[in-house]
Amino acid sequence: MPQEETYFDQQVGNKRVVVLKSYDKLFAREAFEQMMPEALEFLEGTLNLTSHGDVEVLWEGIEDGAREDWNAFSYFIVSETASGPAASIFVSSDWPSAEAFATQRLAAASSY
Repeated sequence: MPQEETYFDQQVGNKRVVVLKSYDKLFAREAFEQMMPEALEFLEGTLNLTSHGDVEVLWEGIEDGAREDWNAFSYFIVSETASGPAASIFVSSDWPSAEAFATQRLAAASSY
């Protein structure tokens, strides 16, 4: 299995946001289950889905986009550290949406 790669690592004040590309489905699913409602809404918009609150529809959208070849899947996982341990806050199957979410989180931190 390929190794995780860091695609994004930036800090504003005490908030650090990192985007990892991972091939670990369990790690991605765990991150997905920790997503807050605003992150799920952002994901729904990037997937162009209408889930009507059904998180399984969103997960299926991620899975559909995560396939790299017939048996390999990759996920972009956004984690955030503010004052305490890092927490996974977003997962996507594509880099552009993960980057957009990460930069949005940093922009919000810099406006305080």
